[in-house]
Amino acid sequence: MTTHVTAPSPVGSAETFRDESVAFASRLWQPGGRGELHVWPGGYHGFDVVAPSAAISRDAIAARTAWLRRQLGR
Repeated sequence: MTTHVTAPSPVGSAETFRDESVAFASRLWQPGGRGELHVWPGGYHGFDVVAPSAAISRDAIAARTAWLRRQLGR
């Protein structure tokens, strides 16, 4: 990976691919890449889509939106 890569890595603590997401973020950071890792307590795969009005989902969506705004300079 190059240092030009930037990525969000939102994942729930009950996510099937949680460990893989954490490993991805770690590999991204090793060569100086930029990324954010958010592990949402109790979240499962797709929790923000399945229950978008839940507090955890609203927080996850807000964090993802804030990340995107920062990347776009807004």
